[in-house]
Amino acid sequence: MKKETKQEKVNRVAELIKKSKYAVVLTGAGVSTGSGIPDFRTPGKGIWEKVDPFEVTSLEAFQKSPQRFYQFYRPRIESLEEVFPNPAHQAIAKLEELGYVKCLITQNIDNLHQRTGSKKVIEVHGTLREAICQRCGKTISAAALIKKIDESEEKVPYCECGGVFKPKVVLFGEMLPHLDQAIEESRKADLMITVGSSLQVSPVNMLPQYCLDRGGKLIIVNFMSTPLDYLAEIVIKEDVCSFLPEVVKVLEEVKF
Repeated sequence: MKKETKQEKVNRVAELIKKSKYAVVLTGAGVSTGSGIPDFRTPGKGIWEKVDPFEVTSLEAFQKSPQRFYQFYRPRIESLEEVFPNPAHQAIAKLEELGYVKCLITQNIDNLHQRTGSKKVIEVHGTLREAICQRCGKTISAAALIKKIDESEEKVPYCECGGVFKPKVVLFGEMLPHLDQAIEESRKADLMITVGSSLQVSPVNMLPQYCLDRGGKLIIVNFMSTPLDYLAEIVIKEDVCSFLPEVVKVLEEVKF
């Protein structure tokens, strides 16, 4: 069997997108690696190779030791001011602008999709751009959170009411607040494009199945293999920052 060239893959993905009536994109950490944000599971590079997520990023860990929690999270929150959207973010936003992508579901908490111009975004794992007091519910910005950490002797961001601020991210042990909305959009989809996701984190990894169950098709763009590769119409193991812009270029220039 003849191996497809990269351009043939680009054309095939573009054709699937062109023929779709309701395409939904699901993104994971692999979209943001091109912006300098490390992912979680890449061998030798992933964050979880260096730290046990349940020890520092679970709800129990936050409640037990907010100081240790912020030792891990503070540099990540601060670094978001120094990173910028990459060509993959831009390509996804362009697909929405062109009318092909109807909704973007993201596992990422870095706000880069919104900064690029994506409009309909469901953040299933929350966001680092805001924090909420666990006692009174007051919300503050990431910049205000960093300021409160630095002003505290314990390096813990306290609210005026005495409560502790927690980033609006979904920690291990917490429910996903926007899961129902993500499921609804996945059920509407006749095409789901997963980009930069290992598809290993439950329950988000089940979203493509809702699309498939209604007869939709699945495109997977990810360097590493995923558990759902065998269900995909096409699996692309290319750099998302170069592959997706080429797909957009074809959609802008070629009439099928």
